Amino acid sequence: MKRVLLSLALMLLAVISLQAQSRTVTGKVTSEDEPGGIPGVNVSIKGTMAGTITDIDGSYSLTVPEGSNVLVFSFVGFIPQEKTVGNQSRIDVFMEPDVKTLGEVVVVGYGTQSSKLSVQSISTLDNSQIEGMPIFTAQEALQGQAAGVQLTGTSGVGGAQQNIRIRGVASLTAGGSPLFVVDGVPLNDGSSDDYSNTSGAVALNPLMEINPNEIESISVLKDASAVAIYGSRGANGVILIETKKGKSGQSRINVDYYQGVQNPTTERPYMSLQQYNQYRSLRTETPVSEFPQQGFDWPEAVIQQGSISNLNVSASGGSESTTYFISGTYFNQDTYALGNELDRFNGRLNMTHKFSEKARFGANIGLAKTDNDRIYSDNSTYAPLTSAFLHLPYNRPFDDNGNYTRLGFVPNLLAIEELATTDYITRRTTANTFFEVDILPDLTFKTDWGIDQIQTEETFRFPDIVEPTGSGYKRIIQDYKWLSTNTLNYENYFGDHYIGGLLGYSYEQADFSSITVEGSGFVSDQLPNVASAATPTITSATGTNWKLASYFARVNYRYDDKYLFEGSARRDGSSRFGADNRYGNFWALSGGWVISEEGFLQSSSLLNYLKLNVSYGTAGNDRISNFESLGLYQAGTLGDYAGSPGIYPSQPANPQLGWEESAQFDFTVNASLLDNRLDIEASVWNKDTEGLLLDVPIPYTTGYASLTQNAGSMRNRGIDLMVQSTNIQTSDFEWKTILNAGFLKNEVLELPGASEDSEGRRFVEGSASQRAIEGHPVNTFYLVRYNGINPETGEAEWLTKDGETTNTYSANDRVIVGSAIPRISGGLTNSFTYKGLVLSALITFVEGNYIMYDDLRFLNNPNNLNSFNLDPQLLDYWTEDNRNSFAPKLNGDTQSTFAQRSTQQLRKGDHIRLRNLSLSYTIPTAVLANTKIIRSARIYGMLQNFLTFSSLEDGLEPEVNDGGGNNQRQGESFFTPAQAKSVTLGVSLGF
Repeated sequence: MKRVLLSLALMLLAVISLQAQSRTVTGKVTSEDEPGGIPGVNVSIKGTMAGTITDIDGSYSLTVPEGSNVLVFSFVGFIPQEKTVGNQSRIDVFMEPDVKTLGEVVVVGYGTQSSKLSVQSISTLDNSQIEGMPIFTAQEALQGQAAGVQLTGTSGVGGAQQNIRIRGVASLTAGGSPLFVVDGVPLNDGSSDDYSNTSGAVALNPLMEINPNEIESISVLKDASAVAIYGSRGANGVILIETKKGKSGQSRINVDYYQGVQNPTTERPYMSLQQYNQYRSLRTETPVSEFPQQGFDWPEAVIQQGSISNLNVSASGGSESTTYFISGTYFNQDTYALGNELDRFNGRLNMTHKFSEKARFGANIGLAKTDNDRIYSDNSTYAPLTSAFLHLPYNRPFDDNGNYTRLGFVPNLLAIEELATTDYITRRTTANTFFEVDILPDLTFKTDWGIDQIQTEETFRFPDIVEPTGSGYKRIIQDYKWLSTNTLNYENYFGDHYIGGLLGYSYEQADFSSITVEGSGFVSDQLPNVASAATPTITSATGTNWKLASYFARVNYRYDDKYLFEGSARRDGSSRFGADNRYGNFWALSGGWVISEEGFLQSSSLLNYLKLNVSYGTAGNDRISNFESLGLYQAGTLGDYAGSPGIYPSQPANPQLGWEESAQFDFTVNASLLDNRLDIEASVWNKDTEGLLLDVPIPYTTGYASLTQNAGSMRNRGIDLMVQSTNIQTSDFEWKTILNAGFLKNEVLELPGASEDSEGRRFVEGSASQRAIEGHPVNTFYLVRYNGINPETGEAEWLTKDGETTNTYSANDRVIVGSAIPRISGGLTNSFTYKGLVLSALITFVEGNYIMYDDLRFLNNPNNLNSFNLDPQLLDYWTEDNRNSFAPKLNGDTQSTFAQRSTQQLRKGDHIRLRNLSLSYTIPTAVLANTKIIRSARIYGMLQNFLTFSSLEDGLEPEVNDGGGNNQRQGESFFTPAQAKSVTLGVSLGF
């Protein structure tokens, strides 16, 4: 008993002694923006790992042992502070923001980061760079604004797709477009071809239903450290779109309206009736008087002055616990092409609500309906901007009684416009809801549910005057996608050490269905529905789906906000791939060094900020059809056997089919100089893609011609450069410049099992003009070289494969003549601000690419006399007095081969374009105060695509691509409509 009492006494003395050696310090941490207290501030005892964090109101309590006398207060975006304890029992701290390390916040995969402390390569556009632009889709805002991002408009038709390539094309047969993520919801990956029967028209824009007025920011994720968190879908880059959110405070209403006119950037020359008759007479030796003397100017009837208008009304506001943003938009575009009009209606509701300081809820809901009175374009005689130049100039749309005429293969375009139906309607809902709770002050759980639901309705109805007995077509598609994402996010400071972690699981599923009916033989043009057709030609109903399950994680570590490290990993399981390769693992490691925080640079008067980043990692590409790995059987009419229903094998199985995987290295330098008046970001990168999906030939004894396999490899490498400078800055005047440039080299490394050319190089043909060849770019033009007209003989000449001149055209003389991939692309923006007046000019540039204008094979072909209209250049034919001519001598030996596919139709695509020139004036608030209603007012005018400088002749548009998103067919045109140039006036009011 005595021993027990003695032990208790000793323990009591130890506790009393410990209390005598330590003390409890309390206090509160505040800032200018958060005078009520900053939650989550790290309070540590210097030299130890002991510490705590402030609670909801910024208060803390910490026991400080004897021998420790300094507390360290640190929080991201603020200057760390050290406080001596001494005899104090309460220490309050006022924190100052650290503008050197905070910088702007950039959106990254599943979160945000300080741009100054991020080790990811990201290009960001904020709302100030987007608002006021009369653009139809989100992609247009990126043009010339992000280094390493090449955007090519495929056509001037309303709603046409725009090709985006981030750091080159990383695939041959799988998709080449980036992954689009809107408010955390990855959009449906089905190409726009899935949603539309293109029938010769350029594919439709997959972002057509996203309203630019609702966008707060666009972030382009480029390097492996940025995209690896998206795993199997990150190889082509990722574009994150964040929509606007409300802010607590007084409610605000904004109204923006603009209206303008549009015309084509260039118009193709064509022979008038008089010129055509003259040429016809020369070729046939028939007097002009014997030809029709009355005709019709088809291009003049088809090309009109278009119009564009947009009305957006939004309201935002909220309280301390609830915020909201509501927006509604009506957009109308009546393009310069006859019959092409587009209407879009958008609505959005974004809201957040705080149940408490620890629990939050939010929802982002976007609704859109687009009604596209659509036209065909490119390779279709139903396309007005194709057939207008093919119609013989003496073809007339009306007979002498004013009735429409039947014109045969090249139809009556005016009859199509008035009597036919060519509607394409889309209805789209993108939404997500989330709930997040702070399990601990530094640990947050978030659950997110999202949907992307698309329904398209496509209707064609052509009357008897266009198609004998009439035809009808209807296709309805539904692509319903939903996903669930659950994450744990951890952030904390331990003295000079910062640790952040993300752990997540995601599941996605998309269900696709399509119903198509088509028929011909209508008793009357007044019957609009396919059900009235006497002969059904298509009755189809199909469905498919795909699923993706993902686990992902990211770890961030920083020491003293100077040495930075990040690692990320993702494991994806996809239903699209073979049973033996269903799961793929993707990862990235990156490090950064903020050199400007080192002592030897902190006293520099020239350098304000300098950071080096290096990263390496992998990402995948899953843009293939849903059943590419499976052995398939085909039923339906093709499966009939002797009048009985049946099926037949249509595709061999490949359980080994796996991901295309890209491994990317990136080295980036970020610097700010001259009192932050000059910012430079330069990246050197290399991206190697392995396991390209190829259709590899297999023995015919298998019953199949080829099998899709992971076989090829490709490399993209380049330099991204961004320079931003404040050239002049006074109290009233400012001049800023931003230069973005991307330098790119693409090379196909290996194509096992592919066909071989005469020189033993393996290749995959993308079109009749280009192919992917080992050792060369993926879009390499392979053509016979045209040598011009021999001034002595008047005959056309070409070069043989060996470089000898010949008058005999042969496809066997094809050689490599260039690539459709630009070496350099970018943009230069200059903005001048004087008080409330702002003048801004964006110039974009492209260099090093070639474009194949395949339509010239028709227009420059003498053999098409009496079949189609022709180019006036054919009147420049060889004679004894005109030896430097465009065309060979009349009725010469090479008349029939003159327009064969060759470099005669190939042009350099180098160009500089004035993309946007805007002038705006913001009315001073002092003037508006007298109204007591209007909070802000801005009036503006804009020119878009107004000037283009290139070596191309009239009628050739440098920004075209009739291959849409096809990676193997880029930089080609077949009567592709030119881009539109526009003049726009607008006003923006705030209440």
